[in-house]
Amino acid sequence: MRKSLLPSLFLVLFWSVQVFAQDKTVSGKVTSSDDGSVLPGVSVTVKGSTKGTTTNAEGVYSITVPSNATLTFSFIGFVTQQVQVNNRTVIDLQLASDAQELAEAIVVGYGTTSSIKKTGAVGVVNSDKIENTPFTSVDKAIQGRVAGLQSAGGSGQPGSVQNIRIRGIGSMTAGSDPLYVVDGVPINSGDLTRNTTTANALAGINPNDIESVSVLKDAASASIYGSRAANGVILITTKKGKAGKTKVRFDTEIGVANIAYLSDANRPLTSAEWRELTAEGIVNAGIAPDITAAGALVDQNFRTNNGVNTNWLDEVTRTGTQQQYNLSASGGNEKTQFYFSGGYFKQEGTVIESLFNRYTGNMNLTNKITDKLTLKANLMLSSTGQKGPGTGGLFANPVLTAYFLLPSYSPRNADGSPNITGPDFPAGALFNPLAIAQMDKRKTSGMKGISTVALEYQVLKDLKLSSKIGLDYNNYEEDVYNNPFQGDGRNDAGRASRLYTRYFNWVWTNLADYTWDITKNDDYVLNVIAGYEAQKSQQYFSNAVAYGLPANLNIIVPSAGSVYNSAIGSNSDYSFASALAMANFSVQNKYVLSGSFRRDGSSRFGSNTRYGNFWSVGGAWNIHKEAFMTDLTWIDQLKLRASYGVNGNAAIGDYDWQPTYAYGAGFNYLGATGSGPNAVGNVNLTWEENRPLDIGFDATLLRKRLNVTVEWYTRKTTNLLLDEPLSRTTGFTSFKNNIGSLQNQGVEVALSGTPLIIGDFTWDASFNISMNKNKILTLVNNTDQVAGAFIRRVGEDFQSFYVRDWAGVDPQTGAPQWWIDGTRAEKTSTYNSAKQFIVGSATPKAFGSLGSTFSFKGLSLDFLFYYNFGNLVRDSWANYTQSDGYNATFNRVAAQLERWQKPGDITNVPKYVYGGSGASNSLSSRYLYGGDYIRLRDITFGYTLPSNIISKAKLSNVKLYVRGSNIWTWVKDKNLPYDPETYINSSTNLDIYLPKTFTGGLQVAF
Repeated sequence: MRKSLLPSLFLVLFWSVQVFAQDKTVSGKVTSSDDGSVLPGVSVTVKGSTKGTTTNAEGVYSITVPSNATLTFSFIGFVTQQVQVNNRTVIDLQLASDAQELAEAIVVGYGTTSSIKKTGAVGVVNSDKIENTPFTSVDKAIQGRVAGLQSAGGSGQPGSVQNIRIRGIGSMTAGSDPLYVVDGVPINSGDLTRNTTTANALAGINPNDIESVSVLKDAASASIYGSRAANGVILITTKKGKAGKTKVRFDTEIGVANIAYLSDANRPLTSAEWRELTAEGIVNAGIAPDITAAGALVDQNFRTNNGVNTNWLDEVTRTGTQQQYNLSASGGNEKTQFYFSGGYFKQEGTVIESLFNRYTGNMNLTNKITDKLTLKANLMLSSTGQKGPGTGGLFANPVLTAYFLLPSYSPRNADGSPNITGPDFPAGALFNPLAIAQMDKRKTSGMKGISTVALEYQVLKDLKLSSKIGLDYNNYEEDVYNNPFQGDGRNDAGRASRLYTRYFNWVWTNLADYTWDITKNDDYVLNVIAGYEAQKSQQYFSNAVAYGLPANLNIIVPSAGSVYNSAIGSNSDYSFASALAMANFSVQNKYVLSGSFRRDGSSRFGSNTRYGNFWSVGGAWNIHKEAFMTDLTWIDQLKLRASYGVNGNAAIGDYDWQPTYAYGAGFNYLGATGSGPNAVGNVNLTWEENRPLDIGFDATLLRKRLNVTVEWYTRKTTNLLLDEPLSRTTGFTSFKNNIGSLQNQGVEVALSGTPLIIGDFTWDASFNISMNKNKILTLVNNTDQVAGAFIRRVGEDFQSFYVRDWAGVDPQTGAPQWWIDGTRAEKTSTYNSAKQFIVGSATPKAFGSLGSTFSFKGLSLDFLFYYNFGNLVRDSWANYTQSDGYNATFNRVAAQLERWQKPGDITNVPKYVYGGSGASNSLSSRYLYGGDYIRLRDITFGYTLPSNIISKAKLSNVKLYVRGSNIWTWVKDKNLPYDPETYINSSTNLDIYLPKTFTGGLQVAF
């Protein structure tokens, strides 16, 4: 027995020595193929075993393995590689960025999807189109970038609010703005201030911190947000760190801003022109027998012979300056990734005392605590400051005074101080805008914070649980001081107001994410996400107003006043509680079926109808995956998709449903506290319901040289929140009820691609067009509702202009004329004899953009044209500036010089009569203009220095560029008085002029 065991022991010993002799220590360095930077934290494992290691801070690894082993190198954001050892002891490796995977990732509600599995209508704008723009907020920067998204702003006030509509106007009285979600947090957006002319909560977010913007346009993509998705959803994803070498980037941009568009027809008159026009009007009114006598009257009463010829428009406008600086650092390893940034932005408006500045800081961290548990946290803070004058009809509005003040008035005294006394500026008259700018104060200080903390636990390979708490915080301090010497504070011996506004919003989201690869080969894959979400937003308001301030321009706070006018405080809140689920099932990546369901409960709706169900179904057919498409090699991707569902609109007042009593000054009696009913309420009040249907076609052709998307959609909104009449015996005239419906229907086309590649020269191009038709379906008793210049009528566009139709001027008499009715067969010179009828709409028939990027080696030229056609624009103040003699003591614009003067004159401007005649300046289509325009929205010329030069300075990228925004505008209607880009309702309001900017910038990365 002992002899038989001995040979066996020798065999085992020999085999062990051989195996040990074959093990080798393999070492090397892992770098990025993009820029050669070292990659710390790369996972290096032996295929088929649990043995492994990671690279150190220098990207170096060392591992002992069998000589015939295969090593697997894996790293987040890079393509995994497998390498056979083959008896080698040194293996250096370069990993390539997983660009394809990153490019296909599309951020959608509560996760991401890919172009293959997408069933909904989603527009994406990446960071390179958003960062380093001269725009104060991201909603301005995405204009023209997404088909179906209308971005319109009528004010050039820096930091102003922007009107965003996705696939038309979806409501008549509730909000029509989309829901904004930042890193998973639904935020309060829009103008949250209460005494500022215009402000924008989104201006507190630095566009340079944004990685991408996803615009969710249909049911399949948006309905998971339930009762707030009717007007679309905009997802903003901020930048995060990637594992690898720490990357530092610095960006700076400085420049100037001027007025983007001025019409020659809307130029204020000079002293000589106004004197001539007014003297003629005096003769026509029969006040003076001839021009000579009339001219003497004008000189006597308006001092037009004093040698003063003030161009008030020049006095109140300026060339503004602009600057921004941004610094960021990002990086990490396999376990921890980080992104830090800081920024400063300042922009002066085109009108005096208009300014916006912003300081921002951002921190984003991801840490893999264990193999299963991951912590994610981000904090974004900003501090903003804004100055801006009044707007519209306020006498403190410098734009109004630029058009209304007579050029014979002097802006300054002989000593250079502002002129604030008679005869030019007596009490009760228009204010001197230079004095108001110098002596009044109007400032808003804002603080914004968005933060999330999330834990993700990988229970199983295919099951992940997550819990996220998000915060959205906004506060505004608004200070207004009106001096006691001139302006709004003159009759009150000076006045000061201080308003404090705070919005605190939290959301808690808990999700389970399960993926089931049924056949283990990606042929049949089901992904299900389900969870619960709770949100509460609280608002806190206080304000104090005091009169009787000291005659000292440095004492501007309410506590210095001798008379307290008001001290008011209030608060409100709203909350949502939601259960949600969404699923996506794909078959061999050919056929994809998706669905979502959300049950929302909201405090904003009646106790009887507080909960609602919202859902969607979607499907996609990836036709290019079919066998019969194999020979069509020029087709890279071909998809047909469709979706339908239900979502809601909860953008109404926090307590509209409640029958309420109110306390306060309006009900107090003889010093005793009083109360009374102030709202009838409606306990059955519920959501506006939106039912969108979308059919889309996506194609990628010619080896990815051409991308085409065509979509047809219709969405019907029912249960509109409208005011229904009540008997006045109730003490109320109406109550809010769910009644009425409207429809939006349209087509979107988007093209992008690379038409030309010749050597180092590349031409990339893009084009999109959106055509939407809006129609009211039902109203309260289907009765017309007239609102100013608009009418709400069944079968018509929500923004239909309903006015008397201007028919020009009688060539024999110079009298104004209107068409009697819509047949336009007969004219009348009597205003009240003409009937009102629909003459057009404020809604454009088409809008979109055309862009290109040309690049050659380090040089690049990038431009984007934005266009808008088919709508009318109303000049709301033309009844003053083009009044034909009404309000005769105000200045006029150059269009009035084309007035009728003698029989036979063919003109559109009636005879000028001092004091007015014939109601020629009354509301009619005379002051409606074609809103068709094309604008060069952005153009950038840049040069990126060669890498072989900058690498000597340890730099990875250096780019110099010059940029222009809004630098050229073509307008079809040459009589259009103001900038064609205005608010959604296409009405002007003497706002600060939109700017055209010229900037130069530098980007440095290392």
